[in-house]
Amino acid sequence: MILPFVSEYKRENLRRCHGLGQAGANLDQTDKIMMLDTGYAAHTTSAIAEGCPDGRVEERIRMNPPMVENILSQARSLRAVMAHQYGEGRSPLLEAASLLRSCRRIVLSGMGASLHACVPLQSFLASKGVACSVVETSELLYFQSNVLDADTALVLVSRSGESVEATQLLKTVQQRGCKVVGIINVPGSTVARQAGRAILVNSLPDQLVAIQTYTGTLVTLLLLGAAYAEQLDGSVKTDLERTIEVLSRCVPEWYRFSGSWPGFFANNVPMYLLGRGPTLASVQTGALLLQEVAKVPAVPMSAPQFRHGPVEVVHDQFRAIIFGTQRATEDLEDTLGDKILGMGGKVRWIGPKPKSHLIDSLCEWPTENFPDLFMPVADVIPLQMAAYHTARWHGITPGEYKFATPVTLSERDFFEPNDPRGMSKAVGSQKT
Repeated sequence: MILPFVSEYKRENLRRCHGLGQAGANLDQTDKIMMLDTGYAAHTTSAIAEGCPDGRVEERIRMNPPMVENILSQARSLRAVMAHQYGEGRSPLLEAASLLRSCRRIVLSGMGASLHACVPLQSFLASKGVACSVVETSELLYFQSNVLDADTALVLVSRSGESVEATQLLKTVQQRGCKVVGIINVPGSTVARQAGRAILVNSLPDQLVAIQTYTGTLVTLLLLGAAYAEQLDGSVKTDLERTIEVLSRCVPEWYRFSGSWPGFFANNVPMYLLGRGPTLASVQTGALLLQEVAKVPAVPMSAPQFRHGPVEVVHDQFRAIIFGTQRATEDLEDTLGDKILGMGGKVRWIGPKPKSHLIDSLCEWPTENFPDLFMPVADVIPLQMAAYHTARWHGITPGEYKFATPVTLSERDFFEPNDPRGMSKAVGSQKT
């Protein structure tokens, strides 16, 4: 049985066989794709094909069901996060919000995806007239620690609660009297113990890279913002319930057709991810996933910044993912996509259907859309799937580390002291 849907290439009826045959001959050499009844894609390029004695390529890529399970379980995980934050975790959330209101300055910090998860909270607080900064934890540790005084509240995000920069920074802020709110997914971790206030995300654990722990952290931070604005109940709660309900239907459907996506990601040229506003969190995290999971180069950038010079890199092999999920600027993103196509580049769109009929969507967006506040929770998920399938296309076990470690415990080494691989398995669910 052949999957009937190959939207990227608008080709149908590819035959299930080892070689691509006549059907494959009609595809671009770099983007040949064979859709199997398993819902996964086996890909080949001319270079790979030439390396096979009979010119055929078999799919011999190790599967990684745990990562797929983590992607597909996000609605269930977010229900657990929501139940906790509106139940047992409500008091810590309100206490932390009160602490933030008592301080003159708010700084949001983390490393990796934990840093990117701070961006939507910053945008939400700005919409309420509250200025706060998002600063990488290492930058605070070495270059900006003077801002962390007794009248500053530091929201320190570390899902493992053990990232080296976070644990080192705690020593500095304790000396300076800075107030600390820790956002963690591991009770009893260093950040949980030493922060003045600790908020447990309560996400289901990830097996490898941060998937559902990332979206759970996004939700927790946004609920902290809602508590700060004294809006934790009412529309925010309703919007979160709606977001989870729509995701429970969309995520399986997106994944069903995501096996055809890696052809777009197949070239070894850098993938550009472009967006604005709160969705810059997904731009940054999407690039991180492509780098970390699929080992492919990716460049995250704000869409307007791309116009200020970097647009010169566009050529016939250029590829960009444009996030059109922010209503205030979706027309500008639509125009940018059209212009890139006119310059010879290739574009895929994430968000409600673009006005331009020339721009292809990466996945079908729900007609009811997602509530604006929680949009970054939704629009990062297609990139999770794309990273997974792209890794498989390249023959890489998705999420398997070569040099990095699930929890960064050293500022110098790339493996944990005395246990370079064993701890990776033990703590792989709580990166950064």
